[in-house]
Amino acid sequence: MRLRAYCCGMKPDASFVKLQTQLLRLININDITSDRTKIRTRLEKQFMAGWQFVPDRLRMRAKLAKAIRLFRTKDNECVRGLDHCTYYTGANDQRIIVTQPYDTSASEIVEDLTLHDGIRPEVIDATEWGFYYPDKAGLFILKFPFGFLKAMQDYEKALRRAEIEKTYEQIEEAVITS
Repeated sequence: MRLRAYCCGMKPDASFVKLQTQLLRLININDITSDRTKIRTRLEKQFMAGWQFVPDRLRMRAKLAKAIRLFRTKDNECVRGLDHCTYYTGANDQRIIVTQPYDTSASEIVEDLTLHDGIRPEVIDATEWGFYYPDKAGLFILKFPFGFLKAMQDYEKALRRAEIEKTYEQIEEAVITS
């Protein structure tokens, strides 16, 4: 599986890296003052500017986020790696979720969110842009294709139907063998 690479110009600049260092220092000394929140907010704003994201102006995130939280993979598991999420709108009102998980790889997120027919969000590993806990958490940008929410709901219905059919077959089998 190939994750989309991005151009060299998408690397954070020196001022961003300096703010990350300041945030890490505050985290490491367990500083809970407003300075930590201010630095994190500045980092997020620079991240948004660098990637040309805007706040989720259509407020569609709630539906998508709820659906993903409730979504179960083909193995009936929750989607891995959706921690410390922030929600944005990209070009042409594309839904964007940025997640900053610990110990989750981009390939695990892709695997969990790949639906039938290969429908899935584009996942970009942009860990060097971390603004939640730099150097400890990854940062993955999930760009969802239009219609993903409906496709996800259809996929779940198909999985439920398959489970019901499997159960029905098992009952028939048990009746025949008894």
